[in-house]
Amino acid sequence: MRKPGFRYAATAIAFVGLFLFSIGSARADHLIALYPFNGTLHDASGNGRTAHDSGTPTYVAGAPFGGKAISFDGSGHAIVTAPLNISPAALPQLTMGAWVYANSVATPQYGIISNDDGSFDRSLTIDSRPAPKPVWSAFVGGSVVGKVPAATDKWIFLAASFDQSSGPSSGSYTFYVNDGSTTTTLSGADSFDSNSVTSGATIGRNPNFDQPFNGMVADAFFYAGILTREQIAKIIARGPSAIPGYKAR
Repeated sequence: MRKPGFRYAATAIAFVGLFLFSIGSARADHLIALYPFNGTLHDASGNGRTAHDSGTPTYVAGAPFGGKAISFDGSGHAIVTAPLNISPAALPQLTMGAWVYANSVATPQYGIISNDDGSFDRSLTIDSRPAPKPVWSAFVGGSVVGKVPAATDKWIFLAASFDQSSGPSSGSYTFYVNDGSTTTTLSGADSFDSNSVTSGATIGRNPNFDQPFNGMVADAFFYAGILTREQIAKIIARGPSAIPGYKAR
């Protein structure tokens, strides 16, 4: 006589396994990539997303939390591309940021981190359109926003969160600028189209438009999810070690 118990048990185990696989596949908010630029283009998040450079990268000492930063001379000859798809379709919720140091703001606009294809796609920039003078800025789909004057020869923290979880044509943004003592925050509604560069996120310029950045970048990070204002404040105070999920390697 056959014993059905084993068959039922095997079916139950398979079901549980599929259930757990589905849960694991739908990852919660997490750090996607972190580029300290401490002498390499290595991804310090542990996810193996090493960036590449279109030329020979230059690293300089003096990053805000120790180590080195990557330096861009404004020529566009050595631009970093991170192998990330940061489009709203791939990442409905995204927070990205970095510490940046501008050597010149003479001829804005300057792309710093971007996946833009010409429709104000997700970008951190220096731009003269939101104000009479160049300001630290973010592209938020239909426009560019910014308020804090873009100072030279000073480390600045920039970050922006983009929430298109209800669809790319309806969402919100929060843009942060910290000048070393004060954090300025701009929030509002955004509306992204369905097109953007999906093959990578560039660091050092907008991939299609604007001027190449002339300055330094340290600890550029990309996070799948919306970091809260409290979490951003901790990152500003403590550096990349305060990014949720980051483990020093």
